Amino acid sequence: MNYLALLKNMNDEQYLAYLKDHLKDRHLLDENRNLSLANSSEQDFLELFFLEKLFPQDKKFSLHTVKAYRSDAKTLLTFLTDHSLSFRDIGFPEVKAYNKFIKEKYAAKSAIRKLEFFRRLLNFGYETQFYKAHLSTWISKPVSKKGHYIIEETRHEEAQTRIQVRELNQRDAEFLISFFPRIVKATRNREQLEKRNLLIGYLLYTTGLRASELLSLNWGSFRYNRKGFLFADVIGKGKKPRSIPIREETKEILFNYRSTIGESVEINIDDTSPLFFALYNKNEPLLNKKRLTYPTLYKIVKEAVHMAGKNLKVTPHWFRHTFVTLLLENDVPLAVVKDWAAIRIFPLLIYT
Repeated sequence: MNYLALLKNMNDEQYLAYLKDHLKDRHLLDENRNLSLANSSEQDFLELFFLEKLFPQDKKFSLHTVKAYRSDAKTLLTFLTDHSLSFRDIGFPEVKAYNKFIKEKYAAKSAIRKLEFFRRLLNFGYETQFYKAHLSTWISKPVSKKGHYIIEETRHEEAQTRIQVRELNQRDAEFLISFFPRIVKATRNREQLEKRNLLIGYLLYTTGLRASELLSLNWGSFRYNRKGFLFADVIGKGKKPRSIPIREETKEILFNYRSTIGESVEINIDDTSPLFFALYNKNEPLLNKKRLTYPTLYKIVKEAVHMAGKNLKVTPHWFRHTFVTLLLENDVPLAVVKDWAAIRIFPLLIYT
């Protein structure tokens, strides 16, 4: 029976009645009317684990999260099947063997997630008397650096251990940004282009904006809060709004850019004109405000990278990773990092 599908269509009264009858009939309540799976089937154990711990009714989950849980469950089931084990057979030797298997086969990021799934399942089993011992205490997760990584393509049967950092350290990031203005070759509007490119670099580095968020900025996206600090309001993934503080050095470059292109530096939240627009080589270039495109932004970063002699794989998104990692390394609270960058954060892991 699929508990998840069934319970979604029940009201509160039906839900309580169902739990009473179903759990009592299947002898899943102890003398204190607490959930007890000491004598349950493995099917009941698994379905109740998914229902109570992974997908409770009052929470919504993204397709990415659902897919990850299914993948973790499949990995565990495959391991048990390959070794002719059932969930009831899991004890200290099996926990250590599975732990070793996961750490050897998967990169740290995936291994931590899969072992966390295993830990939660074992804890649920102990809480419900399915397991008589606290087996999760024997799980040891690999250490993962704070940051972002690429797991390179490997064959299905091979361990995913080859990773490449997708971020810059502070020195390299600031050195690279210094080349953003230097790539300008045009003579007309040269100063405006240089100021524009410098601002692009600083906003990428000091705000953690996604490329799409950066390109969608208007002059009206900026505002002062009650304490007089400048913020940028953006609409991120899933159309979720958030506000990002603008550092003083970036603010200075922002106003300098506005002055150079002949625009007002007075904050006007009703101004929907694009912050970044193409500066055409025409007699009246600033009258044609066509919003800057991603290919142009990508080209700016790539040309700066090439001129600076840095890693040619660097893209605009690397600055977002750099921003998040620098915040964490400077002990900025996780909740603050999450709000500013609009990311999902797990212990020592960051998902964009």
